[in-house]
Amino acid sequence: MTKPTISSYLLLFFQGAIWGSSFQAIKFALEGYGPISVAAGRILLAAIIVTIYALMRGHYFPRNPRTILLLVIIGFFNCALPFFLIPWGEQYLDTGRTAIFMATGPLIALGIAHFSTTDERLTFFKGSGFLIGFVGVFFVIGLKTFQGEANALWPQLAIICAAISYAVSGAIAKKSENVPSSMFTACVLISASLMTVPVSLLIEAPFDVDFSVTGHNSLLAILYLGLVPTGLAFLIRFHLLRKVGYTFVSQVGYLVPMFGVLFGVIVFKETITQSIIIGLVLILAGIAVSRLTKDSFRVGSD
Repeated sequence: MTKPTISSYLLLFFQGAIWGSSFQAIKFALEGYGPISVAAGRILLAAIIVTIYALMRGHYFPRNPRTILLLVIIGFFNCALPFFLIPWGEQYLDTGRTAIFMATGPLIALGIAHFSTTDERLTFFKGSGFLIGFVGVFFVIGLKTFQGEANALWPQLAIICAAISYAVSGAIAKKSENVPSSMFTACVLISASLMTVPVSLLIEAPFDVDFSVTGHNSLLAILYLGLVPTGLAFLIRFHLLRKVGYTFVSQVGYLVPMFGVLFGVIVFKETITQSIIIGLVLILAGIAVSRLTKDSFRVGSD
């Protein structure tokens, strides 16, 4: 791994904007398709494009059984599960609120890293950031949800579970070696396609959509989701994971909710409540505090 460069930060910023826009695209896709079909469509399209790209670069499919199994597991946690949970939750939630819940990923990653590694244990700052962030989550969920609106709780928990799934996949991805980023991404997407496409065909019959009723926005949205937030963004994600490490890549958690809220206001005229603002600030503050160390407060001497 190397130190982050200007290009690394530009890629991270671009990835944050891409993923921030995906929540609005999912809303459009849901106009014509069910949540598992939205997931299957974007994954399958991205798998085809990225696989062609990887093969054109001269990369080959891995043959080591352990590596293949690892990629299948990552495909489930990085694509199949969260890509279903997010549109399922978005059937009932605003896109901005969904994006904020996804920002809990870096905080969840702290707990996972504590138990899955020996060099990323929880510290005072990491633990404090974790607690601050989850106070923010409760602000975003809202007290009314806990006072009887149980139906509103499940979609929000689904998005949080999607964030957990991403965090798990990031921890597992660190254990894979000797697979080029493009082929790594292709294999993850192929395995996720094999999990989601059959379920979509059996349960939701996506080819029966009547575009004369729904319009073509949903189809265009899936094409965008497959090409940009899935294919392109995942190439960027795994490239950065290999080049500058998991901690740097997880900083995209700062960017995604801000872009998601901004695009939600612009595209769908969504309302930003005081509790959502407080929650977002606390979650981002929690992420920031979790990255502090004792060295952060050292003052250099002349």
